[in-house]
Amino acid sequence: MPIFDSHVHIFPDAIAARVVAELGAKAGITAPGDGPRTGLLEQLRRAGIDGALNCPIATRPEQVAGINAKAVAGNRWPLLSLGTVHPDTPDPEQVLEALRAGGVAGIKLHPEYQAFDLDEPRLAATWRACERLGLVVVMHAGEDIGFEPPCHASPAAIRALLSTYPRLKLVAAHFGGWRQWDEVRRHLLGAPVWFDLAFTFGYLPDAEVVEMIRRHGVERVLFGSDAPWSDPALGLAALRRLPFTPAERDAILWDNAAALFGLKPPGDQLGTPF
Repeated sequence: MPIFDSHVHIFPDAIAARVVAELGAKAGITAPGDGPRTGLLEQLRRAGIDGALNCPIATRPEQVAGINAKAVAGNRWPLLSLGTVHPDTPDPEQVLEALRAGGVAGIKLHPEYQAFDLDEPRLAATWRACERLGLVVVMHAGEDIGFEPPCHASPAAIRALLSTYPRLKLVAAHFGGWRQWDEVRRHLLGAPVWFDLAFTFGYLPDAEVVEMIRRHGVERVLFGSDAPWSDPALGLAALRRLPFTPAERDAILWDNAAALFGLKPPGDQLGTPF
């Protein structure tokens, strides 16, 4: 069965080292990856991971066009890409329609780095357009290691968003809400939302990860590493040590992402193999 990492980040070659160093210093961590596409692909190859999804964000509205142009141009196997919008993007519907037309499956949003609350009126057009177009929203959820709480995307806020936009295909990254897993239990387990496992192992005991996945539903959980901030090989090893059946493990590692993002088997993908 193939393996897909649903949450990675890459940066342009010319600035990757600086960006990774600066963001790592802000978060108080040393990243195991170096940041450019080539380095990420080598990490995936060593880990035995077949493909991955790049999750870019725009911290300023003027960055959106360039990020999305690169997302469309670079959206090829084995490293696919999401696009993005900014809360202050003037015409998010047009931007999202262009991404959909360009074959991009969805967008990445980060309420901390982009400084927005989920119920702000300036985001309403984005949520509506993503519902209408069937675009997946991968969103940072819970706290961020580089920011002081309170956070903008708590599990309670996510549940309220889903109540307002029930057709939204939302991935609440970091297992529904990083370091807010008691709130995830209260508000999101069993809700119509996907979780990824990025930056989760080592912060939540294995037994709790298993219990929460089973309560939420294995079919709505995605493997993700958050590379370069975590090592994909270590995340994969952590998942494999959990007491899931082969079918459950395959669902988390491939089947769920394939269904959500419209993936084809690696042999049928257009692109350059490792």
